[in-house]
Amino acid sequence: MANITRRDFLNGVALLGAGATMGWPLKILAAGDLSWYYPPALTGMRGNHVGSFETAHALAWAGQREFGPIQGDVEYYDLVVIGAGISGLSAAWFYQQEKPNAGILILDNHDDFGGHAKRNEFEVDGHFLLSYGGTQSFDSPSSFSDESLQLLKALGIDFGKLADFYDRDFFGKHKLSLGIFYDEKTFGQTQLIKSGLPTARLQADYSKYFIPGIGIGPDFLSTLESIPLNSQQRKKIGEVFSILPKAKSYFKGDTGEERFFSKNYVQFLFEVYGIEDPALIALLSMSLVEDTALGGANVSLPDAVAGGLPGLPSKEFFAGFLDEEDNNEGENEGDEYVHHFPDGNATLVRILVQRLIPAVAQFSSPEQCLTAKFDYQALDRAYNPVRVRLNSLAVSAENKSGETEVTYLKDGKLYSARAPHTIMAGWHMMAAHIIKGLPVQQKRAMQDNVKIPLVYAQVALRQWKAIQSSGVGAAYCPGSWFQYVQPDFPVAMGDYKPNRSPDHPTVLTMIRMPCPMLGSGTPADLFRQGRYELLATTFETFEKNIREQLQAMYGPFGFAHQRDIAAITVNRWSHGFVYDGAEYKGKPAHITASQRVGNILIANADTSGRAYTDAAIDMAWQAIKLIKAPDKL
Repeated sequence: MANITRRDFLNGVALLGAGATMGWPLKILAAGDLSWYYPPALTGMRGNHVGSFETAHALAWAGQREFGPIQGDVEYYDLVVIGAGISGLSAAWFYQQEKPNAGILILDNHDDFGGHAKRNEFEVDGHFLLSYGGTQSFDSPSSFSDESLQLLKALGIDFGKLADFYDRDFFGKHKLSLGIFYDEKTFGQTQLIKSGLPTARLQADYSKYFIPGIGIGPDFLSTLESIPLNSQQRKKIGEVFSILPKAKSYFKGDTGEERFFSKNYVQFLFEVYGIEDPALIALLSMSLVEDTALGGANVSLPDAVAGGLPGLPSKEFFAGFLDEEDNNEGENEGDEYVHHFPDGNATLVRILVQRLIPAVAQFSSPEQCLTAKFDYQALDRAYNPVRVRLNSLAVSAENKSGETEVTYLKDGKLYSARAPHTIMAGWHMMAAHIIKGLPVQQKRAMQDNVKIPLVYAQVALRQWKAIQSSGVGAAYCPGSWFQYVQPDFPVAMGDYKPNRSPDHPTVLTMIRMPCPMLGSGTPADLFRQGRYELLATTFETFEKNIREQLQAMYGPFGFAHQRDIAAITVNRWSHGFVYDGAEYKGKPAHITASQRVGNILIANADTSGRAYTDAAIDMAWQAIKLIKAPDKL
């Protein structure tokens, strides 16, 4: 069952300027002088950008295996790492602690390092703004393993300082609370109001575990008469919140437990309450869209219970169905959600890169890292013991005569690197097609270890007086194209101290979960449908929907999208959150998928079945630990 706390999110490239969607021209990338090359400042389509996935899809979908002859000489290293995200970089760091002078090659198919820990930068009217395109924060660091804490401490990351850098008074000072946006297409009328959410969860949880300091709106039921619902819809809402007696009888008898584990929340609402209205389904299940990137038919009943979705009996009612771990789930939500760098956990990966390759930037603390200039030309110099090679897609990893060989594509040409060990720190979905000699069961488990597609769009605004006037600082948007909107977390540290007054620039985060809310099939089927939609959606479509939704939400309060939007960055992740419900033959898919394959070790958060930063680090440590234990080959 999913851990229903806020996830920190593990998991076309534009050339220049907001709205651009061109990819990096290969002839430019191949040029000698790349002093201008700086991906964090790019806007337009980011995340899985153009050029990062097309060949991977040819490999996975069409079975392409022929990429031409290998160019030049084979390169030799002590370790090759596939994937320059948190896990891959952490693995390199752990390995370097054991062998300080080791030669390490880190490959990544994207044009920037960090994986889902993506840094987004904006320059708006002379103001420098940072935001994140994926991994948001350190979630509940008090529960981190010793190995994760060891790495973070060595990098100078102090959770006490991070908590102090978060301005808990920001939302209260500007009288901003949670709210709900009702769009005209879904509800027949456009309305943005302050409101608590339609959930059995304590509303105070959202001001601690989701957006610390956010105000709590009026109780949801108290808004029923003022929101755009008809009398029949209001009646159904009343039944759901009263929990009809048949909600309990639904789970009794011989089929009760089977129903609990086989039905989804949409089926439950229909079979118990007769609800098939898409607007009500969106409204009642929306609080899990932003929380776990799920909604509607994607929500299992165990997840609905843990997440406090309305209409279900209390968690205690299901105690006999759940094991001890699931019964205790949600009792302790963890730490306050305040351990946040202005660029999310991109600061973590930037520090890792600088420790591995000191010439890339000059700084001595996380605070200095935020505004340090990074030299991307220094990532892949021949004299570096550690080299990070971007725009390089691994197409094969194979055990050969006691060592490993990785072949990869760069600038359309095939190259080869060998090392005693290789760490596969990329997504399992691709690892299944890259690693040669995989046992059949392991390959199928990797393919079943699916991830949830989603989008983090960052919208740079020239000013946000309309948001302040609305009083809604974070809006849940059932039925809208983007299901959740919030301003960036109020963090200031080091030399990064943006002016956050309403007449100055800020960044909005808009989250879209593209899986069809009322689709049929398994979660994997729905994720696949969402993934196809995501990859087929152009930046122009994203921009159109962003502008229209923000105008509808905040237009009545003075917002004008042509005037107020300065830039848009769409971070598209077709393989986003790790889905902790992924199974292979009735067991968690990651267990079978993560087994070592000779001298090829498996890392990444996929290997843990958890979409968290500490999981990615732990799996890196586990891979290095296995390298140190050759007797377990």
